[in-house]
Amino acid sequence: MTHDSAARVKVLLVGPTSVSWDTIESEVGADLARLARPGVELTYRCTGDGPTEIRTAHDARAAGPFVVKTIIDAARHGFDAVIVDSTADPGVAEARATVDIPVVGAGEALRSAIAAAKQPVCELTGDDLRGMDVAALVNSLRGAATVALGGTGFSHLVDILAAANPTLVVLDPLDVALDACLARLKNR
Repeated sequence: MTHDSAARVKVLLVGPTSVSWDTIESEVGADLARLARPGVELTYRCTGDGPTEIRTAHDARAAGPFVVKTIIDAARHGFDAVIVDSTADPGVAEARATVDIPVVGAGEALRSAIAAAKQPVCELTGDDLRGMDVAALVNSLRGAATVALGGTGFSHLVDILAAANPTLVVLDPLDVALDACLARLKNR
């Protein structure tokens, strides 16, 4: 399938948790606005089942089957590609084996972006990001050329970190996943 530049591609972001929409609506709305690209229609859906958050390998395994089901439904409903909104990539490999549309995990996209990034790279885990205030976070990045936000849900930090150090490259998992997703669609 080839998409010309005038075509609108439909990309679904899958939240791999059972949290209710009203709990995350404002955060997700801000992410979707920030991720907006010409010619791309972004939609977000939570699986509605499984764990309430993904912090451990057990959480990711528990979320996997619900992510796969959501991705199968997305392919059936005409989405061109899917991004899984978790750096643990629950269900990504299994979904790829099941559907014919690109499935991108935020974690795998981030790892690829880190491998190609300007050095030195400071990789921060979700736990690091949850445990630091903004001043400590900015201070921890002295000397880094690139920072990788090692968890989704921290996109609000992109503009803050870029403002604190305009030469710093900030790798956000959802940004790099969307870039990877669009590249895969272009190359189909």
